Amino acid sequence: MRQKPVLSHDDVLAIAAATRGEAQRNGWAVSIALVDDGGHPLYLERLDGARANTVAVALGKARTSALLHAPSAGIASRVKDNPALLALDLMPLQGGLPLMCGEHCVGGLGVSGVQAHQDEQAGAAGTAVLERIWHAARGD
Repeated sequence: MRQKPVLSHDDVLAIAAATRGEAQRNGWAVSIALVDDGGHPLYLERLDGARANTVAVALGKARTSALLHAPSAGIASRVKDNPALLALDLMPLQGGLPLMCGEHCVGGLGVSGVQAHQDEQAGAAGTAVLERIWHAARGD
C-alpha cells in the first residue's frame, strides 16, 4: 500500500496567509483558491476590491494545476495544439501552481485579479510556505 502526504487545515491556512500577505504588500486585489489533489475546493478568499469573476478564475487555475501536477500556464501551448483539452474544464492561464510535497502533488493554488505574472508571484509565496512545512515535517 502506498502512502502520500495530505494537506492539513493548518497547512491550507498557512499557504493562504502567505499568498494573501504577498498580495496585500503589493496592493493587489485578488481571489485566492486552494484545492486538494482531486481539484476539490479547500479554501477560497476574495480580497476587498477583487472583481467577482476572479473567484471562478482562481478556482480554475488551482484545479488545473492540481490535476496536471504543473503550473496552469503550461497548459496554454497544449490547448493551442489540441483545443479539445478545454472540454476537461482546464484554465490555461498563468497564476495556478501545483502544491508539491516531494514527488507528490497534494493540491493546487490559484490566484486571480492582477496581471498574470503578479498572480503567480502571490501564489509563489504560498508554495514557498508549503515547501518549508514539508521540510520541517520530514526533519530536513
